Amino acid sequence: MTTQMTWARAAAAAAFAVGTLGTSALAQDAWLEDLEPMTLKLADFSGDQNANFGKAMVAWEESITEFTDGKITFENYWSSSLLGALDTLEGVGDGVADIGLIIPSYMPQKLPVASWMFGMGAALSGSTVHDVAAGGATALETLLTYEPITQEYASHNVVVMQATATPAYNLLCNKPISSMAEAEGKRARAIGAVWSTTAEALGMTPVSISWGEAYEGLQRGVFDCMVINPNQYADGLTLKDVAPEYVPVTMAQLQASTWVMNKDIWDEFPKELQDFITQANVKAAYDIWQGYMEIEAKAGDLIAAGEVIHTNDISELEPVAAAQRAEFIAALPGTAPAAVEDPEAFVANYQDRIAYWTKALEDQGYAVAARTPEAIMEAFAGLSDVDLKPFYDKFNAEVTPGLMD
Repeated sequence: MTTQMTWARAAAAAAFAVGTLGTSALAQDAWLEDLEPMTLKLADFSGDQNANFGKAMVAWEESITEFTDGKITFENYWSSSLLGALDTLEGVGDGVADIGLIIPSYMPQKLPVASWMFGMGAALSGSTVHDVAAGGATALETLLTYEPITQEYASHNVVVMQATATPAYNLLCNKPISSMAEAEGKRARAIGAVWSTTAEALGMTPVSISWGEAYEGLQRGVFDCMVINPNQYADGLTLKDVAPEYVPVTMAQLQASTWVMNKDIWDEFPKELQDFITQANVKAAYDIWQGYMEIEAKAGDLIAAGEVIHTNDISELEPVAAAQRAEFIAALPGTAPAAVEDPEAFVANYQDRIAYWTKALEDQGYAVAARTPEAIMEAFAGLSDVDLKPFYDKFNAEVTPGLMD
């Protein structure tokens, strides 16, 4: 075994110390001697190894390979090269891949509870740090601990490893929109009720346009706005070329982008390895949180420069969107699947956890940014200095141990 104490070995040693006091080092490593070498296939439809998810998952893989002394290695299939967004749930369950990325709202018939929970993405502040970290922490602990969701995934022969949440979605438009009158009748690509209902409240018409046609559609005026993260100005389609009007009205975040593993594979792992992977899962979520800070900071630099992108004043739009999102959350209990026994309590508890993690960030010096043009620019400028390590440490200390019981 390697003698270098990387974070992987250090974390593992700490975990083992809790449950193996008085056990010899030889006994502690017996599981590793018995572990059969294997290569696990990871399928990610969302991007490649240089994208935010890709970077985090490659680091996750490397930690597991090191922890197992090279007995577990990985093959990566990026950008839908093995499984697409709609194929991954069944593909991982059937063993076509061993690990994959799931967006539950894409398959509400197969994942009704997780898809319903997606609506909690409307319960956010619009402040990037808090929506990514506090919203992400709430999504993560819920998907890992809420039994109707864990059972729902298990019914497809997969186990949830970790889940994250994006920053709030905004509008990227090909024409200025700074009033209800200017928003009226504009066509906005909004895939999902959690976004389309807000667009409708603003007087816009939601349209369904495939992702691959979005750039050309904006360029040709087939539709007027994208409901999407501002990081698309820096990454992905680089929409600044065809949608230079940034309308930072707060729309729901994409909640619970979920990484899963084939349950048969997981169940065969010894407890020591499961515990380590559980810790590595939380570390991967933290890496994604921190990655969003870096991506949004790049977009913020482009927005703040004001050379290509124009930021619209949303003082008239934001109260309308906020009221609609509150109505959406209030109506969620009435649309809950039967497996959610007390949907009112679920929604209230979820909001309490968002508030709890938001306060943790505030206690660490991160105030919730107001939704004025000046405050938005100031918040963007500060994203490159955000360090979520203390927040991760708090989550890791309070939540992770319970996941390994």
